[in-house]
Parts: sequence; structure tokens; C-alpha cells
Amino acid sequence: MTLASQVNLLRRVHTQAFVTKALGTLKHSKLMCLTIGLFLAAYLVVGYFMFQRGLGFVAGVPGVGLLLLERVIYMVFFFFFTMLVFSNAVLLYSSIFRGKETAWLLTLPLDPRAVFCWKVVESFVVSSWGLAVLSAPLLLSIGRTFRAEPDFYLKCTLVYIPFMVLPATLAGVAVMLGVRFWGGVGKTLAWGLLAFSLYKMGAGIASARESAALASGMDLSAAMDQLLGHSAVMVNRLLPSAWMGDMVLLWARGYGAHGWFYGLLLLSQSLMLGWICVAGVSRLCYSGWNLSQRRKATRTGRKRRTTAADGPLEFTGPLRLLKRTGLIRRDSAALIIKDIREFIRDPAQWVPCAIVFTLLFVYAANLNRAAAADIQQPKFRLVLTYLNFGVCCLTLSTLTTRFIFPMFSLEGRRLWILGLAPVGLARVLRLKLGLFAGIIGTVTCLLMLLSGLRLGMGPLELTVYCVGIVMMSLGLTTLSLGLGVLFPNFTDPSPARVVSGFGGTLCLILNFVYILLFMGAFIVPGFWRIWYPPGNLDSRVAWYPWVLAGAVGVMALLTAVCAGIPYFLSLKRMKRLELLGKL
Repeated sequence: MTLASQVNLLRRVHTQAFVTKALGTLKHSKLMCLTIGLFLAAYLVVGYFMFQRGLGFVAGVPGVGLLLLERVIYMVFFFFFTMLVFSNAVLLYSSIFRGKETAWLLTLPLDPRAVFCWKVVESFVVSSWGLAVLSAPLLLSIGRTFRAEPDFYLKCTLVYIPFMVLPATLAGVAVMLGVRFWGGVGKTLAWGLLAFSLYKMGAGIASARESAALASGMDLSAAMDQLLGHSAVMVNRLLPSAWMGDMVLLWARGYGAHGWFYGLLLLSQSLMLGWICVAGVSRLCYSGWNLSQRRKATRTGRKRRTTAADGPLEFTGPLRLLKRTGLIRRDSAALIIKDIREFIRDPAQWVPCAIVFTLLFVYAANLNRAAAADIQQPKFRLVLTYLNFGVCCLTLSTLTTRFIFPMFSLEGRRLWILGLAPVGLARVLRLKLGLFAGIIGTVTCLLMLLSGLRLGMGPLELTVYCVGIVMMSLGLTTLSLGLGVLFPNFTDPSPARVVSGFGGTLCLILNFVYILLFMGAFIVPGFWRIWYPPGNLDSRVAWYPWVLAGAVGVMALLTAVCAGIPYFLSLKRMKRLELLGKL
């Protein structure tokens, strides 16, 4: 069999398995499928409306509207491209070097090159369909804003495919070369690249501060050059995202031939990188996989020798203190250590979390630089505060869906060991919930505390701010973990594919609904104090504590309902040992 026929064979097998599973889910869970379909349709409609209003507002800024609109489009495609590269790299690394399917496929009479090529295609499909749905309202709103011709949408749809293929092939090359040549020079280059990225991030933040300070004393043109100077990297003509931005803007304005130049450039580069993956990098698949397994076995043997030399399990740090005070049992501490070690040992889990929270802390530390001249205005600061809270909630929802929802499914076929142990599955669930809710709640509370101090909030506002994010962390963590128990997938070792199922999609939708309801109650006290009621200021101040108490009560009730229902349903299911029948 040729390489193409082997890849096609893998495609047909996985496609048939997916179609069978999807039809089975559609047959037995019609209400859930209908709910997911309605929410996706609602997102397309609401997303189009919001993108259209936002782009129209930016384009309507006098004098500089079109310039700002173009830069926004470049920034959007730059972040889309970066997100795709990162997502494909994480999925490809976890599926090839961490998943058990690769070891089984390599025992079959298949060329390892075909296995690598199929994994690249699989990571492309899993990571790109969500972005395609996410960006569809954006492309529609861009065409509507520029009053583009009907063929604009068809051309963008055709060229969007190579734009999403290019990050997948680039991630395939980077992951395979990184694993194969990791150590020595490769490790030095990786740490050097990380240090350079951190340096450029710090330099960009300093440049943005200087630009904001200088822009206050300049004319409009010079001020715009200063303020947009730190985002010049996003319009660099060496970046594929800049080609995509140029192509969309040219086609939206009716310049078809010039737009086709960038479209063909994207196609040629994706074909070139695809050829490099197939003809060159794929030959390193078997040796790279063997090398990664040897490194893993070496680390495991070293840890076993160290554990044997150290004697029985001992607790250090906070766990030892808790054990001495009698607040935690020895078996509970062992389960907590197991979950922490599993999370740390998987780079596909802790690296994205570390990057996201690092960026959030950098963002919170520089929050008051967004508009230093207007930060003292009460209405502007209130809107900025709520937008900051909403952004953090949406980010937290993404993280809990991506990493907390598959946590129980990753126990896999080893779950029967916990089921037969004297610990009990119910306490396993409670320990997982307490561990991850405590960690996420502490980190997000510190994040909100930092951002609140940077915004100059008072003690009462800051307290409500932190209490709100702690409630949100507890609710999202409990909701994601509970739905992960109700919709488990013990057969798939990849967290990304577990989340891509119907249970993960439903979890994301319910998280979004919970955030909307929670934000509706969270913003009421601030708007009451500044805008409503329109009467006497003394009446606002007199009623404000009652409005604040009512809002906190509603938030607590929403958290109890949205987190309590999945939690008790999951406990009930685990006590009846229904999960063991799926193993």
C-alpha cells in the first residue's frame, strides 16, 4: 500500500467510528443534540450582531475609524493564527507521544509516516472546526461593514481552508523536530526563545506605556502612530495572518486580483509545509517516538529508585502540616498527590494553564494603562471593571471546560481500582473538586485583587469583586467536573477529543449561560449607584446596601443551582456504580 492509501485507510476507519458514535448519540440523546444545535445557531446570530455593531462603531470614529478597523482585523487574524499553531501543537504532542493509540498503531503493518500524517490531519480537524464556527460571524460582519459583493464570502470560505491548514503543518514540523532533537542544543534554543519572548513582551509593555504618555501631547496623526506602533508586528508581511488580513480587506473593497495574490500565497505556503511534513519530517516519527518513550522510561526508573531509597510515602509542605493537625487523612493526601503529579507530568495540561494565567496577570497589572486619562471617571471605571470581570470569567470557563471536564474521564480503565478501594468514588469526586476549586479560586482571587487595586477600587467594591470571582470559580469548576462524570469517555486518552464530544460542548454552553446570568446580577449594584434611580443621590446611597445584598444573594443562589445540580447527580450516579459498566 502506498502512503496515501494508508492515510486514507486511517481516515475511513476514524470517520466511520465518529459517524457511528454521532448517530448513536443523536438517537439516544435527541434533547441534548437539539439544545446544542440551538445554542450554536443562537451564537451565529448573536455573534454576527455583536461583531457588526462593534466594527461599525470602530469604523465610525471620526478621522481614524478606517485605520483602527484595519488594525483590529489584522490583530484578530494574528491571534487566530497564533491560537491555531498553539492548539495544533498541544493536540499533536499529546496524541502522538502521550496517547496510547500511537503505540498500538505502530504495531500494525502501517508505515509510521502514515501515522504521523494522519495525526496531523486529525489535529487540524479537531482544532479548526471551532475556530471556523467562531470566525464565521466575523467574516460576515466584515463583508457587511464594507458592503462587499456576494462572491466575497465564497472566496473567503475557500481561502480560509489553507489559512487553517498552515498552522497545523507548522505545528507538525515544530513538534516533531522539537521532540526528536530535544536536549543539548535543542533545549538551549528552546529556553533562549522563551527568554527572548519574555523580553519582547516586557519591551512591548514599556513601549505601550511610553506611547500612551507621548500621545497626549501630539497631534492626531502622530498620536495614532505612537499608539499603534507596538502592534506593528501584527502587520508584518512575513506573517501569514497579515496575508489573510490583506486579502480580506482587498476583497471587501472590491480589489479581486490583488486579493487573489495573497490567497494563492497562503495556498502555496500551506502546500509547501505540507510537503515538508510528508516528505521530510514524517520520516522522524518512529525514531522520535522511540526516543520519547526511552526518556519517559528513564525518568520513571529514576523516580522508582529514588522512591525505593527514600522508603514509604512521606508528606512534605502543606500536606504534612494538614496531616499533623488531623484535617486531612493519609489516603486523601495520597489521592491529592496523585492528581497533582498527573497534572504536572503532562505538559499538554499545565503549559496552557501557565501561559493563560501569566498573560492574565500581565494584563491585570497593566489594566490602568488602558485609558489613564479617563480612569478616574466613575462610569468609565465601572464599565472597565465589569468588562475585566467578564473577560476573566470567559477565560476561566474555557480553562475549566478544557482541563477540568476531562479530568474524570482520564482515569480511564483504571477507575475500577478506585471503585474497589476503601476510599470510594464519592470521596474521589469530592477531593478532585476541593483540590481544583481551591487552586483556581485562589489564583483568580489574587488576579481580581491585583486588577481591583490597579483600578483604584474601594474596600467594599474590592471585596464584592473577589467574592464574585470565587463564586464563579467554584460554580464553573463544579459544573465542569460534574458534567464530566455524567458524560464520561473512558476510551479516548486525549483530553482534547474528550472535550470535543457532546458532553464537552454542552458543558461550554451551560458555562456560558451561567456566566450571563451571573453577570446580570453582578452588574446591578454598580449601575444602580451611578445611573439608577434617576432621583435623589441620597436615595441611591440609602438603597445601595440592600441592592448589593440582593445581588450577592442572587449570585450565591445561581452558583448553588448551577453547581449543585450536576454535583448531586454525579454523586448519585457514582454511588450506584453505573460508571463501572462503561469500562
